[in-house]
Amino acid sequence: MDLKLVGERIRSERERAGFNQRDLAARAQLSQPTLTRIENGVRAGVTLAELDRLAVALDIPVRLLTSGDPVRERVQVAARINGSDAGEREVAVRRALDVVELDARLDKLGASAPHERKPEGRLPVPDIGLAWEQQAKTLADQVRQELRLGCAPIADVDELIEQLTGADTAVLELPSAIDGITAVDPMRRTTLITVRTCDVPERQRFTFAHELGHLLWQDGIRVHELNGKRTPEERRCDAFARHLLAPEDGIRSWLSNERYHTAGLIEERTAALLARHFRVSFPVILIQLESMSMLTTEQKKRMLGPTGEQLAQKYGWGPAYEQEKDASRSTRAPRRILERAVEAYRRNLIGVRALAMLEGRKPEEAEASLREVGIFPDLPKPKRVDRDRLVARGRTRGK
Repeated sequence: MDLKLVGERIRSERERAGFNQRDLAARAQLSQPTLTRIENGVRAGVTLAELDRLAVALDIPVRLLTSGDPVRERVQVAARINGSDAGEREVAVRRALDVVELDARLDKLGASAPHERKPEGRLPVPDIGLAWEQQAKTLADQVRQELRLGCAPIADVDELIEQLTGADTAVLELPSAIDGITAVDPMRRTTLITVRTCDVPERQRFTFAHELGHLLWQDGIRVHELNGKRTPEERRCDAFARHLLAPEDGIRSWLSNERYHTAGLIEERTAALLARHFRVSFPVILIQLESMSMLTTEQKKRMLGPTGEQLAQKYGWGPAYEQEKDASRSTRAPRRILERAVEAYRRNLIGVRALAMLEGRKPEEAEASLREVGIFPDLPKPKRVDRDRLVARGRTRGK
C-alpha cells in the first residue's frame, strides 16, 4: 500500500467533506499530529482499523482510501470558465464528479434504472466545410426539427437536452467564475451537464444550450476558457445557442405583428420584448437582429447596456423576472439520478447523506422532506425472540 497516495486520498476526501484536520481527527479518534503525518505520507504505517475509522468519519468505503476511485480517474471533464483560479476549478470539478460517482455507485448496488438511455450526439452534424455561423444555424434547425419545436420559444433547455441526448442535467452551487461543467464517463457512456446557480436565468439557459452544442459536435473534452481570444469551437457553440433559443424564423414571425414592428424600425422596447419572448439575454437578441440585417452595428452598440432585470422593471415583467431569479438561484439535482437515489434510499442501499449531496441540502433537511411524503428506508425487521426457549436454555446451562 502506497502510504503517500493513501495520505493524498484522505486529504482530498476530507476537503471534499468540508472538514479541517482537527474535525476529522476527532471523528476518527486520532490526534491531529497523527492525521497530519498520515496525510503527508510520512508516518511509518497506517493500520486497517485507523483507515476504517477514517472512512466511517468521511462516509465513504475504505477502498476509496486504499485503492482510489476508478470513476474519478476515468471521467473526462470540461469546464466553462470565466477567470477562475485552480482552487475554484477543483471545487467545481469535484462537485460534478460527486454526482457522477454516485450514479456509478448506484449501478454497483443494483439500483434500478428508470428508463433506457439514448446515446449522445446522434444527430448528423453539418458539413465542416461551412462557415461556423452556418454550421451553428444548421445544427440548431436540426435539433428543432428532431423535437418538432417549430420556431416557438423553448420552455426548458435542460429537459430538451435530456430528451434529445439522454444526458443528465443539473443546476449546482459552483464558484461564481465557473458557468458550467460537462463530465463524460466513457466506460458507462453517461454525460452530466451542469450549470451554476446564479441571478441571471437567461444565462443558465444559454450555458445549457452552449454545452449541448459541444456534446452534439463531440468536439472534445477540454477546458473552455472564456477570457481573451475565443476558439472557433467556442464561437460556434455560442452561435448554436443563439439560433436554438431565438431562431430567425421565430423572430421574423414575432416581428410580423404590426404592433411591435413599424416601418422596419427596431427600438429598445421591441428588442426587449423579443428577448423576453424567447427568454434570452438582451445582447443575444441584438446579435441575432444584427446578423439578420435588422440592426446595424452602430444601432446595436447604442442599445447595449441595460441588464435583463432593468428591462424587466422598465417594460412590465419585473415581478415575473424576480420569480425566475429565485428559481435560478436554487439547485436542481439530475432527475434520473435523483429518482434512482431515492429508490436506493428506500431500499436501504444508501444513506441520506448521498441524497442530501445531490439536492444541495443538509442531511436532516433531506430526511425531513422524505418523511413528509412517507419515504423511509426499509430497515431489516428484528428477529422475534422466543423467550421460553431462552429461559429453558439458561436453565439447562445452569445445571
